[in-house]
Amino acid sequence: MSRLALPCPGVLVAFLVFSTAACGIGRDSREYHAFVASHDAIRPGMSIRQVFESGLADYLMRLGGKNLPGATAADKQPVSPECRRYVVDIHHGPGDATRRGGFSVKVYCNMNAPSSQQVAAPALFATKRDFLDGLDHYASWTKSMVFRVESPALQIGGVYDSYEFSMDGSARVATVSPIRKSSP
Repeated sequence: MSRLALPCPGVLVAFLVFSTAACGIGRDSREYHAFVASHDAIRPGMSIRQVFESGLADYLMRLGGKNLPGATAADKQPVSPECRRYVVDIHHGPGDATRRGGFSVKVYCNMNAPSSQQVAAPALFATKRDFLDGLDHYASWTKSMVFRVESPALQIGGVYDSYEFSMDGSARVATVSPIRKSSP
């Protein structure tokens, strides 16, 4: 009979602590507090630039690799004969703008998949300042959209808290939902 060799208990505990920290940050983390602060700073009447300027850009930067999609509200669909809805995908992290990370903005017809039709030229921004200045160009695409912001992962398996904010027909914040807590 062969015996299964187990790593020493210290190594196993260290692995579990590291993997849990990497996959689930928790509500007491700085990242989660940045998520809450990004929510609390959003006010009706703000432009999309003001939303990101007030804390949402900092939250995305803190996470390092996160996207924030917005889609045309259901009651405003279809948006054109070709597109049921527009999707604005705002991303921060490595890959799009620089190897170190930056912001990108893409506007899609129907869904934000790599093969989906883009209806506006994509933009890449290496700095937060460039991104904020560039958002003014994309403001008209955010009319009548709903954006969903997710917290950092709270548990292994992708458990998130979230909130939504909606934009009105003049591309100003109309509503901000309460933070919806997941039940881990």
